[in-house]
Amino acid sequence: MTRHKIRSFLIPLFTFCIIIAISSAIIAFGRGYRLNLKKPTELLPTGLISATSDPVGAQVLINGVLKTATNNSLSIDPAWYTVQIRKEGFIPWEKKLRVQGEVVARADAFLFPTSPSLSPITISGVLSPTLSPDGTMIAFLLPPEAITDGIKKPGLYTLELADRPLSGRNRDPKLIVELPTTFPFTKASILWSPDGRQIIVSAGTNATLYDLSFTPPTSTPISPISLIALMNDWRSEQTARDRQKLSAFKQPFIDVATTSARLLSFSPDETKLLYEATQSATIPLVINPPLLGSNTTEEERTIKPGNLYVYDSREDKNYFIEVNKSVSSPLQWFPTSKHILLVGKGKIDVMEYDRTNWTTLYSGPFNESFVTPWPTGSRIVILTNLNPGAGSLPNLYTVNLR
Repeated sequence: MTRHKIRSFLIPLFTFCIIIAISSAIIAFGRGYRLNLKKPTELLPTGLISATSDPVGAQVLINGVLKTATNNSLSIDPAWYTVQIRKEGFIPWEKKLRVQGEVVARADAFLFPTSPSLSPITISGVLSPTLSPDGTMIAFLLPPEAITDGIKKPGLYTLELADRPLSGRNRDPKLIVELPTTFPFTKASILWSPDGRQIIVSAGTNATLYDLSFTPPTSTPISPISLIALMNDWRSEQTARDRQKLSAFKQPFIDVATTSARLLSFSPDETKLLYEATQSATIPLVINPPLLGSNTTEEERTIKPGNLYVYDSREDKNYFIEVNKSVSSPLQWFPTSKHILLVGKGKIDVMEYDRTNWTTLYSGPFNESFVTPWPTGSRIVILTNLNPGAGSLPNLYTVNLR
């Protein structure tokens, strides 16, 4: 073979090898491999921490050292790290994360303000506020003594938890039905149907069903016997709805949930379930081995009667929710599907569903019987009377988080 032919053969081969080497190096770099400075011939795998926050523009600290800002990713050696996300005016977020080679560990922080403001959404006073099943509407009673402007009428009202598209102001309460001044407002209670289309207003032995699917809403008096039958029907309907949501989970967990637990509530995205164990059981592994990059908070798969737990169907993780005795009301899901509200004496707390980042959102006067998040998570609605001297009835206020 002549020198010219050898050169013609080697040059393309050499070029091809260089291209392969560069491509392999780029792929290895993209997958997180870095040179070992102590052994230059050795490649070490690294992992990624993807840090996001709401609101954006927060600082990301790794083991107490400022590294970057959200929303961003950074390469880091495999190990356990304490990740903090901080922003001025907001409560810091912190979690221990395990970083593995070629795996993305997520640090997703929903930050809550350190000093939220209050805004009134009713001014006349309300009685018996009750949230609709989908969390988008509040029904309440307005008694005659609360009317001072001569315009409003005593009766049953609904308030839509939504903002006007342009002005951002709350929608005004809507009168569903005017009630006579002789109606026993202070003794009445409100109950929504599971589909949110009907409301029962009852006071003593008297009850009326209002159907909101008609304009104007229709009203039907209900006898005590009919009321018991209707409420039983509604409970059966709600149970059927919960069973339908549960059917999206894997069968091994469904078996435990239907035999050893009392279903309390599903997260808004219906991927997590808050439940109370009714008897001892062990939740079998559904995803084995566990997903890479999944939540590294310690879980508890052996459940005990009377304890509260959250099961995450996406990651097949089960977390024990140990609550303080000061928590007086049922736990509620926050619209993020990652947080739970806890209402106690004189304060409202929030925590992530794995019981991390437990903090106080609001501390002050409010009625513990009614606390609910705004559908977008931008606020919390409370019932309180900030100026008892001006009137005896409480009003609905928002604790503004955004």
